[in-house]
Amino acid sequence: MKNIFKVSLFIFLLSFSGIQAQTITSVDPNEGTQCQQLSIIVTGENVNFMQGTSSVHLTQNGSDDIYPENNTVLNINQIQSDFYFSPDDQEGSYNVEAWNGSGYIVLNNGFYLNPVANLPQLLSIDPDTAVSGETFEMEIIGEYTHFGMDNLENVFLYASGTYIYKSYITVIDLTHLVVGFNVSAYTPAGFYSVNYNSRLDGNLTMPDAFTLLPSSNSPEIVSVEPNAAFQGDQLTVTVTGTNTLFQQGSSMLYFYNTFNEIYPSSHTVINDTIITGDFLFNSDDDTGYYDVTVYNWHLGSVTLDNGFHLFSAGSAPSLVSCFPIEAYKGSRTIFEIRTANTHLNTETNIPSVTLVCESEELYCHDITVVDSVTLLANFVFSYANAHGWHDLVVYAPLDGTMNMENAVNLLEAITQPTISSVVPDSANQGDALTISVTGNNIVFMQGTSQLSLTQGNLTIGPVNQTVVNDTVITGEFNFLVNFPAGKYDVNVDGGYAWPSLLLPEGFSLKLFDFIGETDYNAMLTIYPNPAKEVLNIRRNYSTTLDYQIQLFDTQGHMVQEEILSGKISESQLSLSSIEKGVYLLKVTQDKSVQTERIVIQ
Repeated sequence: MKNIFKVSLFIFLLSFSGIQAQTITSVDPNEGTQCQQLSIIVTGENVNFMQGTSSVHLTQNGSDDIYPENNTVLNINQIQSDFYFSPDDQEGSYNVEAWNGSGYIVLNNGFYLNPVANLPQLLSIDPDTAVSGETFEMEIIGEYTHFGMDNLENVFLYASGTYIYKSYITVIDLTHLVVGFNVSAYTPAGFYSVNYNSRLDGNLTMPDAFTLLPSSNSPEIVSVEPNAAFQGDQLTVTVTGTNTLFQQGSSMLYFYNTFNEIYPSSHTVINDTIITGDFLFNSDDDTGYYDVTVYNWHLGSVTLDNGFHLFSAGSAPSLVSCFPIEAYKGSRTIFEIRTANTHLNTETNIPSVTLVCESEELYCHDITVVDSVTLLANFVFSYANAHGWHDLVVYAPLDGTMNMENAVNLLEAITQPTISSVVPDSANQGDALTISVTGNNIVFMQGTSQLSLTQGNLTIGPVNQTVVNDTVITGEFNFLVNFPAGKYDVNVDGGYAWPSLLLPEGFSLKLFDFIGETDYNAMLTIYPNPAKEVLNIRRNYSTTLDYQIQLFDTQGHMVQEEILSGKISESQLSLSSIEKGVYLLKVTQDKSVQTERIVIQ
């Protein structure tokens, strides 16, 4: 009874004072769906909405707020708000809050946001690769997306703090975009995520979907001299770039790693590609490797990862041993090299190994890192390398340059290289086959060793050749019917650094029996011979298999190739583009072969 009296008294006082309660009476519509653009009209009583000061927003749990694109006051008791709902907005009930300039009017659970049936996603991009410094268009295909329905939609590429923003967007339809990008030459290469966002689709991402390749004209740091120091050192570091535009007053050099940044006391721009910095490394600076960065105002940064290493004082890396200490010309030798205080690995500290004798530098073919202080260096010594003692030089990005004087003695070869076998060692005119040549005390080199057969002034080279291993080289030969029969010398030319190997009369070329071949394998009748403009081809027996017809010149080069269907009984081969001369016509069907010597006039 007491509570009823208080409520009645309150209502009476409100009526007496002329104050009327402000309420929201309706929200139309009172529900929506993610990925929907929706205009909501909020109606109230005694709310006194005014354009410019009144607004509406939705709130859930006091923190998840959704604000409209704009608010339009229709009259003092109605306001229209245009919302964009995305998948990022939480589904469920929302309180509707209206602000009229003097306070909030709230309708609890006045609006419900439903989940979208199919979430939008990005399916594909094309192209997925570009080069730094390029301008290009990218097609983006989405699914259940709403491209073009939000004038604030955006597309950008991102990788490790680097953004590449679009220059324009062209909407093809709701699931198809064309986006233009203008990539600066200073933009670092790498894998970039493709990001699209709008108020309807939310934030859509394709991680590492795009690859930006370095351009041949991209700015880069090519050298840092010196590239290592010890705590306590004071020195000037010179950084050299290519395609850079260093400028005094706007370019800044510094070293950076996860734990520390080291700035020079001063820096000087020598020219567009060279900048120097005066550094003092003290005991407070963390040891380890640092990225070398030159920041250019308005242009961006150019960085050399792991370009500088700071060592702890008194723990300088060094070479301990190298085994074996002797090697021979014309051989492959693997050296085991042991070090101290190094950090060798195959990711951030890949070593290089060099043997130096006066002005000659010999580089190893490959390196195996066994552990942080042990590596295996694979060297191939040619007959042109200088004999005598060689200094060993090992460089690693984190450990700097290490030297060992007179580490390896290169001796003259004990035995001379020879050819030990040729397989097969004979062929018939008209044959096409692969010949394998094996040598002793030799290291055949891909791109340097050259296999050939010679008879007098005639040299027959392979169409293709392959170095199988150090002592085996193969060549694919086409022996034309007009090649002279008889014995051929087998040659492997090793270039300037290796001796040429010769096996006299190591290969035999036998006569080809045209009549017997034609009688036995006369699949096609080919006429006229000599020919001028065309060759007529007639099938001699029924078959369903196709014929491969190839025309070779006297050098073994294929100059024309046609496929004759087994369903066609007669055809013609055009010779209009073929020069006059003698040719070999080869017909192949399954395992059957027919050859003809053709004269073109």
